[in-house]
Amino acid sequence: MAQKVTRQEEEKQTLQRFIENQGKEFCLDLVSYSGIEEPCDVLYKEIKYQITYGDQKLIGEIREKTSKGEIFCGIRNISDTYAETLIHGALKNKKNKSSDKMALLIHCNFPGDYASIEVRGERLKKYFAENQDLGGKWQHIFIVFSDGNIELR
Repeated sequence: MAQKVTRQEEEKQTLQRFIENQGKEFCLDLVSYSGIEEPCDVLYKEIKYQITYGDQKLIGEIREKTSKGEIFCGIRNISDTYAETLIHGALKNKKNKSSDKMALLIHCNFPGDYASIEVRGERLKKYFAENQDLGGKWQHIFIVFSDGNIELR
């Protein structure tokens, strides 16, 4: 039987993917949850991170299906609304909790249509540049994919 994954474990996995995408070694001993205050989710090497999901509608669909024991298979196309679909909700939801003393990591499970990280980066950066009001006060904003990170700020 599959074990339920906690939110804290998901955050660690996203942080680990982010660090490893930079070509660095992830050290679990440097992850801390003690003594941190909202909106910080985790502290790593003295850097504060808030971690959330992109494409929240798709995540909801996946969780609904898999919670019923069903199998989910989907492919996200690189369309004109790709960037908005992927990051708009995450940026909007976290904007009012933003802090200029931490980084926002937006975990995106599905890259979409097998487009390269460069193509995805161009779309996401263009969308963010056109919607700066969504950026809040975050010191840094990164989109975390399985094959790389995209820095928006």
